[in-house]
Amino acid sequence: MPDHENISMKVAIVHDWFVVKGGAEKVVKQMLECFPSAEVFSLFDFLSPEDRKEIMKDKKVKVSFMQKLPFAKKNYRYFFPVFSKAIESISLKGFDLILSSSHAVAKGIITEKDQIHVCYCHTPVRYAWDMKEDYMKMVPPGVRNIVSWRLNKLQKWDKENAHNVTQYIANSKNISNRIKNNYDKNSSVVYPPIDTDYFVPADKNEAYNNAFLVVSRLVPYKRVDLIIEAFNRHPELKLNVIGDGPEFNNLKSIANPNIKLLGYQSDQTVREYYQRSRALLLAAIEDFGITSAEAQACGTPIIALNKGGYSETVIDKVSGVFFEDQTVEEIDTGIQRFLEIEDSFDAVKIRNHAEKFKIDRFKKEFLSIVNNTIEKYQFSVV
Repeated sequence: MPDHENISMKVAIVHDWFVVKGGAEKVVKQMLECFPSAEVFSLFDFLSPEDRKEIMKDKKVKVSFMQKLPFAKKNYRYFFPVFSKAIESISLKGFDLILSSSHAVAKGIITEKDQIHVCYCHTPVRYAWDMKEDYMKMVPPGVRNIVSWRLNKLQKWDKENAHNVTQYIANSKNISNRIKNNYDKNSSVVYPPIDTDYFVPADKNEAYNNAFLVVSRLVPYKRVDLIIEAFNRHPELKLNVIGDGPEFNNLKSIANPNIKLLGYQSDQTVREYYQRSRALLLAAIEDFGITSAEAQACGTPIIALNKGGYSETVIDKVSGVFFEDQTVEEIDTGIQRFLEIEDSFDAVKIRNHAEKFKIDRFKKEFLSIVNNTIEKYQFSVV
């Protein structure tokens, strides 16, 4: 197997966009740790200087024409009709190895015959495939027909460009199945990296806040509204909600006094809440669910929807409990299940389970697949 550090090749990393430091951006950070001389490309880059320094060590991102579109920073999702054209406008001529980090269109980057393209797929573009109906609910009625037509075009483009990838890596078995269903392509599974050296259990002397926790972007598909409604039924139970987004004001308006919306918080504050909370609640259908793994690394149990990635990151009655549907009643059932067995959870066992997601494991598995792909499709790069 070739050693990536000894291969004389020009490497490009392509990411959909840089707006916030989320799970996908943490994957890019580790890609750059593996290939520090790689050049980085994206549709646009609106990261804060602090996040850019952490993720890319101030490496400059080469962006598409979308960077200069008016109001793109706050309203970039409304520009989805030009995503495909924007990614196709980026030239990677002269590169030998392309590594894409894709939850939208990055995997559709145009490649040449002798280039190897390994795609780490976080998900097939959600609003063109599995979550189209949810997305359409947010679209004003007067433009739904044209938006639906444009999403159908994006889906067709996405499927046609699936062949641009030499090797797919899925971030979970859930996404591997969707890659097969949507693109008819096989993939290897490599779970995303969790910084288990940073996310650790609290010191035993730390104060316990006796509250439950949500850590999430406040957007409709996360279904934080349902979690809040469930806790509205239980004034004796406290809930803290960390995160910001377009749903913040609406969620705050429906929350009873036992529920606090704390807005955006730093990584350090999030870690402290993970460490000191009774359990983390999750109601979205997630591709993987990185907050679930982070909380478990802190020894904190999970109450999660038994669908999507959570079925791979949570062990029932060992590191958490499940509920079956996205309803207030089912979330309430999950809370009750947790309360019945809360004393049986062992923070050490929960932490040990989360170790399977550590950074070193990600790098080893990711590099193994990249190197095997290079070896299989040697072309002119070795």
